[in-house]
Amino acid sequence: MNFRYKALQRMREPDELDSPTLLAAPRGWIAVFVVMIIMAGASLWAFRGSLPISVSAPGLLTRPLGSAQVQSPVPGTVTQLLVRATDSVTAGQPVARVRSADGTSSPVTSPFAGHVVGLGVSEGQVIPAGFTLATVERTDAADDRIVAMVFVPAARAVGLVPGRPVDLSVSSAPAGTFGLLRGRITSVSPYPLTSGELTGLVGGDLAARSYAAPSAPRLVVVDLVRSTTTRSGYAWSTTDGPPHALDTQVSVQATINLGSQTPFSLILGR
Repeated sequence: MNFRYKALQRMREPDELDSPTLLAAPRGWIAVFVVMIIMAGASLWAFRGSLPISVSAPGLLTRPLGSAQVQSPVPGTVTQLLVRATDSVTAGQPVARVRSADGTSSPVTSPFAGHVVGLGVSEGQVIPAGFTLATVERTDAADDRIVAMVFVPAARAVGLVPGRPVDLSVSSAPAGTFGLLRGRITSVSPYPLTSGELTGLVGGDLAARSYAAPSAPRLVVVDLVRSTTTRSGYAWSTTDGPPHALDTQVSVQATINLGSQTPFSLILGR
């Protein structure tokens, strides 16, 4: 009976045709507009925005000819070391003397000029033929200078061409304090380096292991951008850079800028 009474009362009331009908609350419309604006912005960014493309790889500061090993052509006992680490040597200069089993003492000479960056023997050590006595960073190139040798995995070397800008984080000059060293690609090896080529460039198997993983790398030679306003003589991302000259045989981490692409192209894998 109560329900019937309420229904009859409702029928007696006039229709409120002149009153606006509320389809949605104002908060609901605000939320819709916000979502639409976000979607429009995301769509515009996907087609018009840009994402930087870069490749990172390890390397070291060295000379254009890299390092090489001075090896003994004869087996025997090292009776005398004639150089020390950091010494400079000229082509044909003896670096050690080796006495063979028949008592003959022979000098072992360096076939090239450079700086001794490591000794592989000590006096009194018995060595086989071909044993490495010293590692020399060669300085006998016609255009001798400091360069960065960067070892990029072959699968990531697509698009690397001379002229590309490179930023180098130098281990002896922390980037957080002194910034990044500026450079540009001078050359890219056409084929991945063999283990022997890599060992010859960096001066030994131990050093080569850190650059060979996970696959055979391609050699990217980077020329450093010079500057007359910094103490190091090279351009940095900061105004001054480090307050000292650059040393060779220092590890670097290179970031090579390959340009940019739109987010939409990245999604499509182009």
